[in-house]
Amino acid sequence: MQPGFEELFNKYLNNTLTKDEMLVFQRLLASDDQKESLRMLIDTEISTNSQEYRYEDQHWFAELETNVLTNIRNTRTKTRYMNWGWRKTVAAAALVVLGVGAAIWILMRLDAERSIIKPGSQIALLRLANGKEIQLSERHESIVLGEELMYSDGASIEGVDKHEAIHQDMVVTVPRGGTYHIILGDGTKIWLNSDSKLTYKIRRRDQPRELDLQGEAYFEVAHQYVVKNNTKVKLPFLVHTQAQTVQVLGTSFNISAYGGEATRTTLVEGKVGINLTGQVELHQLKPNQQAIVSGNKIALIPVDPTNYVSWKDGTFSFSDEDLAHILNQIGRWYKVNVNYEDDSLRKLKFEGVLPRNEDLNFVLNALETTGEVKFTVEGNTVYVKRK
Repeated sequence: MQPGFEELFNKYLNNTLTKDEMLVFQRLLASDDQKESLRMLIDTEISTNSQEYRYEDQHWFAELETNVLTNIRNTRTKTRYMNWGWRKTVAAAALVVLGVGAAIWILMRLDAERSIIKPGSQIALLRLANGKEIQLSERHESIVLGEELMYSDGASIEGVDKHEAIHQDMVVTVPRGGTYHIILGDGTKIWLNSDSKLTYKIRRRDQPRELDLQGEAYFEVAHQYVVKNNTKVKLPFLVHTQAQTVQVLGTSFNISAYGGEATRTTLVEGKVGINLTGQVELHQLKPNQQAIVSGNKIALIPVDPTNYVSWKDGTFSFSDEDLAHILNQIGRWYKVNVNYEDDSLRKLKFEGVLPRNEDLNFVLNALETTGEVKFTVEGNTVYVKRK
């Protein structure tokens, strides 16, 4: 006789599901019929063991539960789903369902010894055109690059006059293991990811706004207008990378342009045009589309933008993604190198969400639960092997 949904749920918490039962459980999770039952089981589990959770954990679990339960879709057999378990001997489990791919997640906070490799933090270096370099403070959320140079809360930047930024280009560099938030004088907001460099080119008010990007950044571009021939027109916003130029009129989008990787431009809302370097044709990108540029070729594909912008909100999110791409992101954030025992491992597909605020050991353990790969860490190198 096949176990019921509640029995399968409890067996999952106790890590006693057989492979056949796991497949049944995942099929049930992919069905809309189980949404309410699952929510009740999750709420019961959290409330029963509430003393073992910090308040902020419960709040985060509840928010994630609400988000993912609205997006359950059928699984794809070629994708490995990351399932991370809390053992009840250490801490009580809080179960959450991952919407994309109906992957099951059990969030863990083991009290056992953790990896010494900690996640990145908010660090960046600002360089002015006169060569002056300033290490930006981790204590402030963001920096404003405009008529005045300051932190977004109004605090002064040590060693810099507020008016020093006027009429000079500025470069913000975020190292591996860092991230930083930038606000331009026009109100545009930029999140700069690890191992990235952004050059802000100061221009006259009636000229297009221009930036050069190496690495990855998420943009929320503010509208800016000028009057030309008695007509009010929007000023273009241009982002140059080695492979392309993105033309923006006011929108939200993400660009990933790391050396050795394809350049990915993901549009969340609005409209952008992309010119490949050395080419005239303008490629229009619509919301929920991604442009992938490799060499002198471009491909436009439909995507869920969440998977490509979640890093700015504190998670890694993957949908049917190559292990190599996942570990490239993890490597930059944790400042580690990756070595593959077998190059075929690079092409394994994974689906899931991982927090960016946990240590490296936590993240690698989650990936290992797929049963496909095993990791060892020596110094600052992660070795990837097949199980």
